[in-house]
Amino acid sequence: MAEDNTIDLNLPSSITGESEPAYPGARDFVGEAEESQATLEALGVLEQSIGGGDSLQFPANLGVRKVVFKVKPRNRPTTTTRTKVAPKSIIGLPIPANLQTGYGAQYSQTGLGVLGNNAQDFFGDPKNLQAISQGQYGDAFTSYIGQEGFTNTLKQAGLAIAASASPEVAALIGGAIADKIPGLPATVGLGVGAAAGNAVRGALSGAGIAVNPHMAMLFEGVGFRQHSFQYKFSPRNSSESTSVKKIIKVFKKAMLPSIDEGKLAFFNYPEEFDIEFPNDNGFLFKIGTSVLTDFQINYTPDGGSYFHQNGAPVSVQMSLAFTEVDILTKKEIDGGR
Repeated sequence: MAEDNTIDLNLPSSITGESEPAYPGARDFVGEAEESQATLEALGVLEQSIGGGDSLQFPANLGVRKVVFKVKPRNRPTTTTRTKVAPKSIIGLPIPANLQTGYGAQYSQTGLGVLGNNAQDFFGDPKNLQAISQGQYGDAFTSYIGQEGFTNTLKQAGLAIAASASPEVAALIGGAIADKIPGLPATVGLGVGAAAGNAVRGALSGAGIAVNPHMAMLFEGVGFRQHSFQYKFSPRNSSESTSVKKIIKVFKKAMLPSIDEGKLAFFNYPEEFDIEFPNDNGFLFKIGTSVLTDFQINYTPDGGSYFHQNGAPVSVQMSLAFTEVDILTKKEIDGGR
């Protein structure tokens, strides 16, 4: 009898042509899959089996246009570097109908005041900035306070502070002055301070002028990008129901920490995700290493309790929210983010 050298790759039914009975009324999408798509899918399954870890996908005849979630252990020598590790699990799902990303930068509207505005102009000068970059901080500061008109700038700043101060702040200033005058009650000093502030404000109002806050937009940083994915699964047979059940469990476990026996005071970090769009040829965008921050499951999304005889829900709705663990700069955009 000839020896059987057949290798079982455990390919999905969309490739082998074998399928289990579908749920009553379910459309046979597997039977409608084109042969070319099945061939490409076979290559995808083989590639995933080489990558290591559990490989799951939905539906069984998932095509080449898909999103792949690779679950991997958090492995970082430092807070800014990561070591490449093999994924623990690989999940393939269709690209959702609402696929989008976003970019943002954080700025604050800040009143620099007359001194701040003066300093901005001075240190914005290339030659002064060069002195600072060369470590000549003392020389730069000496040049700053020695510049022509600096004394007048201080006077303007003093008037602006007096005019902008609240009555409470002005009263406290007056009280501090009263402490330096022997025999003058502190309560008198508080009144003097408040009156001084009101006098300056009144004078400016009478002259028809107001304090210029010298507003500026100050760049503060870049936030972490977030991405969300929404799915509604309608398994066509028990095999696909089992796949959905396993996929849900992988996501639930990956987003939560673990605790080692005997070390109950500490959590081990949850897993991280590499989210990829294979075969997009650079037309989409790359997602940086992310963590799963929110995971919602609805087992009755159709407005009623509908289950198959084996207990599997007819439909399952799943929502995932991911947050990248690093920020974007021009370098990352050049890399496809």
